[in-house]
Parts: sequence; structure tokens; C-alpha cells
Amino acid sequence: MAIKIILAVSMLPVLLIMYGACWFLAGEKNGALFGVGLWEGAGGQPRIQEIKRLYKKELNLCALFCLLLSFLPLLLRHSSLVIAGMMAWTYFSVAFLLFPFQRANRRMGELKRECLEALPEKEKRSGEKLLVDVTAAGIQKPELPQSGMYAGGVFALLPAVAEAALYQVWRNPWLPELWVSEFLLLSIGGIAWLFLLYFKLYGKQRIRAFTYNSKVNLQVSEIRRYHWGRLCRNMAWMVGALNWGMLFAIHVSPKWFPWMAMAASLLFGICSMAQVALCWQRIEKSSRKYLELEPLAEEDNDKYWIWGMFYYNKNDSRTMVEQRASIGMTYNMAKTKVKVGMAILFAVIFLLPFGLCGWMVLEEFTPVSLLYEDGVLVSRHLGNVYQIKREDIKQAVLLEEEPDIRKRSGTGMETVKKGDFYSEGCQRDFKVCINPQNPPFLMVEDTDGAWYLLGGSDGEEARDIQNIIQP
Repeated sequence: MAIKIILAVSMLPVLLIMYGACWFLAGEKNGALFGVGLWEGAGGQPRIQEIKRLYKKELNLCALFCLLLSFLPLLLRHSSLVIAGMMAWTYFSVAFLLFPFQRANRRMGELKRECLEALPEKEKRSGEKLLVDVTAAGIQKPELPQSGMYAGGVFALLPAVAEAALYQVWRNPWLPELWVSEFLLLSIGGIAWLFLLYFKLYGKQRIRAFTYNSKVNLQVSEIRRYHWGRLCRNMAWMVGALNWGMLFAIHVSPKWFPWMAMAASLLFGICSMAQVALCWQRIEKSSRKYLELEPLAEEDNDKYWIWGMFYYNKNDSRTMVEQRASIGMTYNMAKTKVKVGMAILFAVIFLLPFGLCGWMVLEEFTPVSLLYEDGVLVSRHLGNVYQIKREDIKQAVLLEEEPDIRKRSGTGMETVKKGDFYSEGCQRDFKVCINPQNPPFLMVEDTDGAWYLLGGSDGEEARDIQNIIQP
């Protein structure tokens, strides 16, 4: 039940975040609506309001469907299936909530074609005009101080350094192995440096031509770059705060770790959304006072935007461009290096999580066995886990019920516990391979002082073996 509560509390905010982001897409942005460039006279079109109304109605229905669908994985009994189901639900919800936007983009495109075809021939465009603001593109862009971002990245990596020292000073028996905690802390800390990398890539892009005035274009670009730099700096520091929270959660009592980690993650998510919204509000407010005084550059490049969200233009030298519908930047999918990067990213995003889910399902549904063959006690689960020779067994005690043990590293599910565990009641570490649902269990001490807690799919296996090997 605990794993279901944790998954529900941690996964359901994804639906709320996606719903809020999709609701934001219904607004006009830089002369475009639903990824389609607005045309002259579009503001007075009643059909545009109808498209907005249909979009919000379909978005509400899709969100409600996803909410109801989220309860299906929680009805499953096995924790591995619950995790796999919630993972699949998350990917489905992210894609499904974008479906109304795609429909609205198609409706807007059809309406635009109808309106342009109805114009007199002399008012129609003779052809597409690709704007390149040479003056603005050639001006040296001022460098913003990046010391704050570097400091935030160092701050985010310090918990991994602190853990290396604390692991010996603040040593608790229930702590995971050092490499496990270091991997977690270094992974989170590394995210902070991705914001610095993103900002550097953003700064190398060609300045966008908002208007026909190069000075205005340069000024607006400097404003946007300044605010994006502040956002990247703040995000790096917030990732550092999250990592310090994780360090503290690792060292508290193990029963509180999931709840503290979940609370820290939720707080980070809320603060991140607030930072992004505040950054965009400042960008729009600062840019508006310059752009509203100049005629906007007219460039109809709808054909380069797939579904109004994905940019594909072989004639554009830029690797990154500003999103047409949402906030932030997107990549030019026509670039070879972007295609390779996206292929790798999607492989990591999809194959790694579902590969882990498949491994968890295999772990939970593979039976545990305990055998005594040719003078060797063998515990098996997906291969031989532990092998103890008869002469190395110092004592073997039969336990009718599972002792209070907490995982340090390994697997801890309803049908299998395997790996390194610690028992507060026994005040010792155990190497464990049991099915908790099938007592009794065999507690074995070898001649080196290591303790094992072993069991099989049939509880009588442990009883029979204990009678054989009892010194």
C-alpha cells in the first residue's frame, strides 16, 4: 500500500503540470496561435474563438480520462506491475494531453488557408520572404556573468562530497551502500550543469528578427538572454537545494526517506514551475514595450512547424529556435546532430525506464529456491545468489517469521527480498534471499561471521535443510 500511495502522490502532479502547460498553449504568442502564424484580420474571426473553446473542452475531457485511467495500475497487487503501469500511464498522459493541441493546430491551419484564399489576388503574398537580420546577427552579443551558474553547479555537487565524509562520521546501519547514495547525489547534481550547457548553446544562436529594426531586435534579444540566464542560474541553485534535501533524507530513519524525498521533489517541482512562469512573464513584459512600437517582421513559416510544435527547416542555420507555442527553446530537427541527439535521448527516455520495469517484473515473478546439493547450500533467484559450503556453516537457525529487516541495497518486493539488509532487532547485517510470503526462513552464520537469511518458494525447504545441516 505504501508504494501505491507514494506513486500516486508523485505521479499525479505530472498530470496537473501537463494540464497547466497545455492550458497555457491556448494563448497567442509572438503573433501565433496554436503554432499557426496569425494573419491580418485574424483577431476579428469568431471561428478562432470557437477553436479555442473546442480546444479547452477537449483538453478537459482528455485530462479527466487520464485521471480516471491512473487508478487502473493502482488496482494491481504486485508492486512491479504497479510501477510499470504508472510509468506507462505517465508517458501516455504526456502524449495524450497534446492531442487536443494537434487538432487545434489543424483547425487553425484550415481556417488560415480559407481566409487567405478568400483575399483578392493583389493582397495575397507573391511568395515567402525569409528575413535575415544581418545587422543584428553581426553585432557582438554581450556576455552575462556566469559565475552564479558555476557556483550553483558546485553547490549542487557538494552533497556528493559531503556524503563521502559523512558516511564514516554519521554512520547508521540502515544506510545504503556508499556507491548507491553517491550515484544518486551525483546524478542530481549533474542536472545543475545541464542548465549551464543549455545557456551556452542558447547564447550561440543567431539573434531572431522580431522587427525590421536591428537595434530593437538586439535589445529584445539581450533582454530575453538576460532573463533566461537568471532562470538557469536559479534552477542550478534549486537543484543544489534538492540535492542537499536528498542527502538529509538518506541519513534519517529509513521509514521517513520515501516521504522526505517525495516532499523535496514536489517542492522542487512547484518552485521550478513558479520560476519558469515568472521568467516568461518578465520576458513578455520587458519585450512588449519595444515590440509594440515597431511593425513586426512578417514571415509565414508555418510549413516548417510540424503540428505547430516541432521545427524542421533545412534552410535555417540555427540549431535552436524559440518555441512557437510554448515557452523556451526547441531544436531544429533538420540538423543531423539534433537527429542523432534526439534518437539517443528518446532511447534513454523510453528504453531505460521500461527496461527497468521489465527487470522488476522479472525479479518479482521469478521464484526463490533453496537447495542443498553435494554439501553446498545454494540460494537461487535469477541464477545462484549465495553458495555456502557445509564446512563453512557455523550455525543455522530456523525462524518461523521474518525478522524486522530494512534494505540497504538490492530488491525489496512482496514476493522477493534480495541483497544487503539490516535488522534493528538482531543488530546485524544480513545477506538476504527470501520470499517473505513463504516462511519459515533459515538464518545462517558462516565461519567468517557473515549472516544470511535464506528461504525458498516452499517453506518446508528451509525446514528440511536445517535438519540436514544442523551441526
